[in-house]
Amino acid sequence: MRRRVPRSNRRNNNCGVQSRSNPTSVRVIDLFGANSRRRMTVEEKLDALARCGLMLKDQFGIRDLVESWGREALDEPGWNLALVCLGMTEEKPPWTPHCDNLWHFDTECIEGDGSYVRIAKRMAEMAGGSLPLSDFRDHVDIDDGVAWVRFKCQGKPIHIDCEVQDDWVDTSLFGHFVNLLEKCDPKKLFIYYDLGGQDCIIGCVTRAQYAALQKLISAVQPLA
Repeated sequence: MRRRVPRSNRRNNNCGVQSRSNPTSVRVIDLFGANSRRRMTVEEKLDALARCGLMLKDQFGIRDLVESWGREALDEPGWNLALVCLGMTEEKPPWTPHCDNLWHFDTECIEGDGSYVRIAKRMAEMAGGSLPLSDFRDHVDIDDGVAWVRFKCQGKPIHIDCEVQDDWVDTSLFGHFVNLLEKCDPKKLFIYYDLGGQDCIIGCVTRAQYAALQKLISAVQPLA
């Protein structure tokens, strides 16, 4: 079944960084010429992103993306859909991520116990071994207004209390992972891209890859 191209949703929750102008209007520096206005195909977009450390896993290809979104949508100007395609999971079990270090994240995702553990595990996975987390536990009781997540980082116990906002994530949580990664591996950083709605893109790259990515898509910023 073909999916709809992502648009702004009912709430703008920007994962803890300031809102920016419509990302589809971001000036793009084409790798094939700084002043080129030529329309890029999805293949060219994915190739450019791969040069910045963001690539499809080997088991996925353009055919999978065309089946989900359609060729016309994939080749439209802008980077939103290319980033969503990388950050999404396959659309059937076991829901394997398309990309090891990029995540299309919906901020309305807190359903109960396990919700914050899933976030913590994905942040550790995206860091590719640079954020050694283990022994995950959490508790979420929306009715009683209680939520927390615990894990160990390099063997040290970490406890984070989370604000309960119905089924919305406490976006202040991400700052803890930013700080932990800075301590564990300062050569890497978490990144953020605003899709203009309740969903966003979160990823992890080296600082050299981030510098290249910034030249390509200036709206990609460090996660804060």
